[in-house]
Amino acid sequence: MWLLVLTVVAAAIVVLVTWGDPRRLARLKISGVWLLFVGLAIQVGIEVIDIPKDQIETLGYGLLMASYAFILAFCFVNLSTRGFGVIAVGIALNALVIGLNQGMPTGAIGNDPAGNRVEKPIEQSVKHRPESDSDLLGFLGDKIVLPEPFDEVLSAGDLVIAVGICELAYFGTRRRRRGSGRAQPRATTRPRSSSTRSRAPTTRPS
Repeated sequence: MWLLVLTVVAAAIVVLVTWGDPRRLARLKISGVWLLFVGLAIQVGIEVIDIPKDQIETLGYGLLMASYAFILAFCFVNLSTRGFGVIAVGIALNALVIGLNQGMPTGAIGNDPAGNRVEKPIEQSVKHRPESDSDLLGFLGDKIVLPEPFDEVLSAGDLVIAVGICELAYFGTRRRRRGSGRAQPRATTRPRSSSTRSRAPTTRPS
């Protein structure tokens, strides 16, 4: 949750500092929005619906990977828009480490009610599970701890996604330069008139 808030704030600062026009974001040509909605709906459903523990690594795992497939497809159909390429890399990193370990390896660290750093046990869910020494590409898991007072652990993929969103905000709010879309007038030349001067005949006196 904190990552989303911090990313939105960072993107807004990028737009303001670089004199971007936020209204231009509404004019971005984005395709396949339904792919994003389906992917996010699956992930929300996984968090809301209580999946039995004996089906976490089967049904839950399958639904989670399907959600990432939809979200990645949404990014791929919009690769022509600056920012979506970086976002796709971040999502792919998260999907990779989750796919290899049947869940995101998560560090057991967090804050207590007083805001102090403590060891926080991680309960296995569809998306997260405790980290272990046998994790494949475990360095891509949730190991990056936000500074206090933020109680959140991030992955490398999460940070890449945040950078991609800031890039999208930057290039999506660029103002069009004046005169850039105007056609330059062509230089016209007048055809030379081929008028001849008539000379009066001259006669010599005899």
